[in-house]
Amino acid sequence: MSLVDEIKKFKNRKILVIGEALIDKYIFGYANRISPDAPVQNIKIENTVNYLGGAGLVLRYIQSLGGVPQICTVIGKDYEGEQFLKKINELKINSSGILIDANITTPQITRIIAMNQHVLRLETDYTKNISKHTVENFFKFIETKPRSVEAILILDYGMGGLFQDSFIQQLLLKLKKKYQNIPIIARPHISNYYLYEEIDLIKINLQKALKILSVKCYNETSIRIVGKKILTSSKCKNVLLNYLESESYLFSKDYEKVETISPILKEPVRSYVAVGSVIMANLALSYASKISVSDGTKIALFGAARTASLPPVTFYNSEELIEYILSYSNN
Repeated sequence: MSLVDEIKKFKNRKILVIGEALIDKYIFGYANRISPDAPVQNIKIENTVNYLGGAGLVLRYIQSLGGVPQICTVIGKDYEGEQFLKKINELKINSSGILIDANITTPQITRIIAMNQHVLRLETDYTKNISKHTVENFFKFIETKPRSVEAILILDYGMGGLFQDSFIQQLLLKLKKKYQNIPIIARPHISNYYLYEEIDLIKINLQKALKILSVKCYNETSIRIVGKKILTSSKCKNVLLNYLESESYLFSKDYEKVETISPILKEPVRSYVAVGSVIMANLALSYASKISVSDGTKIALFGAARTASLPPVTFYNSEELIEYILSYSNN
């Protein structure tokens, strides 16, 4: 079956997304002079836009591609948290899995764009650890939630507060007990990828994977060594080391041969912002649709290439992704 036919299976697939919530804020403007306070550009602000970030951005792409996302996350009792919850409700996504913890602040990433150039990025993380009470309610939600999902996505962006080592271990135990035979896909932080034992797939950016093991020599041999080591230490079924502008590599527990996937990107990159989010959304939908891991990976990388050629945070549906793949095939 072709990739195009496989994508048609995405419709109404139910995905549980577990991850860190954050707000992506974009400040658009133009540089009109050098600041009188310091030798830096003075940016005249023209427009400010807030988007769902982190797990929320992946959620949005799952929905735009035809899936039915559900979310389990923690936000602070603050303006950013209110914005996150408001945008989830505007999308008519069930918000019962969004827990509020007054002990923390909701993370935010602010990007300043001047004359189509990304000039500055500001980040705030969870300021404190999430309370024990909130973590208990988090697990209670997982345990009591109806078992009506077809794939589970775990997203750890390293914001602190939520994905402590003990939390990850308890989370996986509860998920495997409650959702037996439901695929689990994770985007781990590079510092704790090995905790995601025996899940279906781990996705890590290729350059970050090499950094994990302090590998400075970028060649076929070093990449295969790194991939095999991540596969062995995590004991998971598959490992995807992706890279937008060169080969990506799929390692499998069941196959000795490593699948090398040629770069799909044919157009200039306009934005890297949502590339990883689109990959995770497509992988989750592919697993939920019972598409092979090889075909699911190829679909995800097509989605990444399409997203990179568009302005930041541009959403498209499965029909538009199909058109993109067909146009690529015809060239």
